[in-house]
Amino acid sequence: MTLFRQLIIIITALFLAVFVGTFFVSVNNTRVFLSSQLQSHAQDAATSLGLSLSPHAADNDLITMTSMVDAMFDSGYYREIKVVDIDGKPLVVRELPVTIEEVPQWFIQLTPLETPLGEALVMAGWQHAGGVTVRSNPGIAYAKLWYDSIGMFWWLFGAAVITLALGWIILKIVLRPLRNLEIQAEAICRREYPVQEKMPWTRELRSFVQAMNRMVIKVKEMFEEQARAMEKMRAHAYMDSVTGLGNRRHLEAQLQNLINNPEHFAGGALFLLELNGFKEYNDRHGYQAGDDLLRQATALLSNIGGTHPESFCARLGGADFALVVPNIDATEAGAIGKQLSESLQRLHEGDMAVSKEVGNIGIALYRGQDSVFKFLSEADLALRTAQAQGGNAWHLEKPEQSAQTEVAGAQNWSTFLNEVIAQRRITLLFQPVKSCTSESILHYEVLLRLLGSNDQLLSAGVFMPYVNRLGLHREMDRLVVSEIMERMKLDRARDIPAVAINLAPESAHDAAFADWLCEELDGNPEIASKLIFEVTEYGATKNLDSIRSLIDKVSLTGAKFSLDHFGRGFSSFGYLSSLKIHYLKVDGSYIHGIDQDQDDQFFVDAVIKIAHGLDIEVIAESVETAEEWKTLQELNVYGLQGYLVGEPAALL
Repeated sequence: MTLFRQLIIIITALFLAVFVGTFFVSVNNTRVFLSSQLQSHAQDAATSLGLSLSPHAADNDLITMTSMVDAMFDSGYYREIKVVDIDGKPLVVRELPVTIEEVPQWFIQLTPLETPLGEALVMAGWQHAGGVTVRSNPGIAYAKLWYDSIGMFWWLFGAAVITLALGWIILKIVLRPLRNLEIQAEAICRREYPVQEKMPWTRELRSFVQAMNRMVIKVKEMFEEQARAMEKMRAHAYMDSVTGLGNRRHLEAQLQNLINNPEHFAGGALFLLELNGFKEYNDRHGYQAGDDLLRQATALLSNIGGTHPESFCARLGGADFALVVPNIDATEAGAIGKQLSESLQRLHEGDMAVSKEVGNIGIALYRGQDSVFKFLSEADLALRTAQAQGGNAWHLEKPEQSAQTEVAGAQNWSTFLNEVIAQRRITLLFQPVKSCTSESILHYEVLLRLLGSNDQLLSAGVFMPYVNRLGLHREMDRLVVSEIMERMKLDRARDIPAVAINLAPESAHDAAFADWLCEELDGNPEIASKLIFEVTEYGATKNLDSIRSLIDKVSLTGAKFSLDHFGRGFSSFGYLSSLKIHYLKVDGSYIHGIDQDQDDQFFVDAVIKIAHGLDIEVIAESVETAEEWKTLQELNVYGLQGYLVGEPAALL
């Protein structure tokens, strides 16, 4: 017998002896471990459920208690959950028969697993209100023990295969840093910047990993530097350095964009606030105190405007401020004017004003003014009227009846909107988004219309404020998504490249809506691949965590995501690297007249460079002239949207 065979026999014998012993020890250790885990699992669940039920037990809220028990029991990890009152009377009982599939009975008898009872108290304040008992389901544990045992058995008889696999494992360990480098490169493509902390022991691989880490840090720094430069440029061009508000230029650009977009701006109010005696206050108290007064006025305006979505403030110069609140009527504008007037007194009470007559407020309502100058002039005229009435006075010119008041007067908005949702009585128009270079249609954006009482189509700017006030945004978004998906199933929808649907921020941040949306998309993968969901930048930045979660879930279904009205506010752009969006729509305030504005061109160019580094395509909103189109083409914008590109029309 050759030495080779002898070594093979000896090694095989030792191998078998070691693995036979390992097999029995491992099976027993696994059994003991699983028994301990079942006990710990039951006790932890009972303790957690007891603590969770206590507040509801104090309120005798049996419905919520039942829901919480069902939520835990439905996981299938428990064979019994019982909630009893202080007298031992069962309140909620859930039992599940123990089913152990694909595990032989003899194995169960040889390896018994105990399922001890976990117990916990339910408290009502400081008093004992009942108890909770939980018993884990041993089925999964038996299955795990059985399959682990089978695995060990085949490991024993597959010594030759294991030996070959061992070489593979060793090689894999040696080359593991290369796999980590691959993961790191993939993460960079996902706009993440991980740094490998653990260095490989191989010198060549260590140098490679260190070089990769330096590159990751450099790429991250480049992105942050670009974002800071863009923010600095925007602040210099559009922000007041003292208050942090937009300046007059920013106000005029935003107003012009609103006037050019009746789809989103059917009405609203412009408030002009002027503080009295600001120069005298500066001379008496110094410029630092004057700046503090301006910041106090800024806080006052921001607090009041912050209760209205899409509102924005600006400092016009000196002690003059502006507040724009879209989509409100005369009654609401008057209420805000009164609130501003009452708040002015606080500046005097805090020794931040020369006299009790702190300032005045003039209010102009948007009634289809054809220019920003006219809108500002009407607000200025109202301000002069308020100043003639005395200190802290406000004035609002009574407007002619608007489209909103006609609708509201003809029909109760709550009844009207609920009927629209229940009867699915909506009209959908589609506005094309075209490629900036080839003019081919990239996708269509859905625009929602409702039929009013006089058979007039109401734009979103008219009815969406009431949808928001009545809390019907989720129902309306569900209706639009469902209707679009149904229409996309039609034969005539086959040639449509994609459709973009706007979601209200409240819907985007709602976990239940996200679950419903993903369920609908999962059931229709072909349609999901043709859908793009849009949320405004303002709405997205209110809760970035929930938006990230929604984007990740939606992307898994094949649908895409877009950020709308980008740049309207003064949010930091650093968050872009953490959002896996596919498109970014630059707000129309930067697009209007971009062919004549170097600052707007620089801003859009910077946005494009940052977006391209993040694999995000940039689309320009509100393109109205051929000159704007040409300039955007030179800036390498991906897509265009606006009335010059294509007007909304019925499509499906």
